[in-house]
Amino acid sequence: MALFVKMFCGGEKVRKKKGQEDESEKLQDAEELLLKKKDFLKRKIDQELLCAKENSRKNRRVALQALRKMKRYEKNVKHIDCAVKAMKSAHEYMDIHSKVNDLIKNITEEHEGAREVSDTLYTSASVGVEFDENELQAELERLVRNQDESIFDNDIMEEQLPSPRVSSTASPSQPGKNHLVQTMSEEEEIEDALDHLRRWANEPL
Repeated sequence: MALFVKMFCGGEKVRKKKGQEDESEKLQDAEELLLKKKDFLKRKIDQELLCAKENSRKNRRVALQALRKMKRYEKNVKHIDCAVKAMKSAHEYMDIHSKVNDLIKNITEEHEGAREVSDTLYTSASVGVEFDENELQAELERLVRNQDESIFDNDIMEEQLPSPRVSSTASPSQPGKNHLVQTMSEEEEIEDALDHLRRWANEPL
C-alpha cells in the first residue's frame, strides 16, 4: 500500500514542493526589493535631514518641508522593517511547515510500511499455524489407526494360540496318582528280580 501511495502521491508531493519553492522564491524576491527600497529611503532621509539643517535659519519653510519628508520616509522605513520581519517569519514558517509536513508524511509512510510487514508476517504465521494444526490432526488419525490395528492383531494372536494342556499329575482331583502307579511298577520289578535270584539260588548244583 505504501508503494502505491508513493507512486500516486509522489507527483502531488513534487508539485506541492515545487509550489512551496516558488512561494519561497517570491518571498525572497520581495524581501530583496523591500531592503533595496529601505536603503533608498535611508539615503533620502539623510538628504532631507541635511536639507533641513542647511535651511533651518535661512529658509524655515524649506526646512520644515524637508523634515516632513524625512518623517514620512522614516515611517516608510518602519513599515518596510515590519514587512521584512513578517516575510522572514513567513519564510521560516513555510520551512518549518514544509519540514513538519514531510515528517508527518514520512511517519505515515513508515507506519504503512510497518503495518504491511506486520500483516504479511501475521498472514505467514497464520498459514504456518494452520499447516501445523492439519499435520497434528493427520498424526492423530494415524495413531488411532495404528492403535486399532494393534488391538485387532492381538485378538487374532490370542485366537491362534493353543490352549494349555492340564497335566494329570497336576489334577487337583487325583494328585500323584500316576506317580503311585509308577512306584508300584518299580517295586514289582524289584520283587520279580528277587524271586528270580532266590529260585536261582535254590536250584541244585
